[in-house]
Formats: sequence, structure tokens, C-alpha cells
Amino acid sequence: MNHMHQPFDNQSRGKGTLSGFIALSILSLLAAAPAAGHLRLTSSVPESDAALERSPDEIHLWFSLAPELAISRISFSCHDTDELGDLQAGDNYSLYAEVLGDLLPGSHTIAWRTSSGDGHPIRGAISFSILSAR
Repeated sequence: MNHMHQPFDNQSRGKGTLSGFIALSILSLLAAAPAAGHLRLTSSVPESDAALERSPDEIHLWFSLAPELAISRISFSCHDTDELGDLQAGDNYSLYAEVLGDLLPGSHTIAWRTSSGDGHPIRGAISFSILSAR
């Protein structure tokens, strides 16, 4: 019986390792994609816990996905009157509302809720303070 031995080929082995690494990388990205696709608040003006010198002109919220304007709400959570104008869509990923009049110095909290095409409603609050009147 005649056995032929193939010489050890480092190049072939390296290609297999590289292919495996690429496949594993792609699978990792695909597994992470659904988690990254959920709606979340990414930033706001004013920022949460901000100490402002004066009353803001508007409240602006940015999200990781496009929020649905029709089911979104922004309101002051501790005021009896509505000090915000109509909620508007900014760019594809933001909502904003004009602050009507000047807010008094002190602490203020904005409550918000929205949803997007991912079907997951979210809500939250942003607290900020105003140090002085205009």
C-alpha cells in the first residue's frame, strides 16, 4: 500500500482561518443588529439634569429610530397648564415643541412617550432646572 503524504500548506490553513473569522464576524454583527434596532432616546435639549441660565425656547428630543408623531406626546409632568406648543416632527429622528412663555426658575420635568416602526412604545422623563428668569 502506497501512502502519499501532502506537504503541510500554511497558505491553505491561513485561508481557512480567515474564512472562519469572517463568518464568525458576520454572525456576530447579525446577532447584534436586532438589539441596535430598538427605539431609544439618544439626546435632548435641554439635556437631562441641565442647569439653564434661562427658560428654553423649545424642547427637542432625538431618537435612534424615526418616532411616530401621531402617537407621541411631550408634556410638563408637574404643571396644571400646557406650556408647550404643538408637537412637531424635526428631521427623521426627532420631535420638538415650542415652550410657550417663560418658565419660572426652579426644577421642571418633561414627560415624553413615543413609538416607531419597531412596535415598541417607550417613555421617559427629562428633568432640568432654570437658575433665573429672563
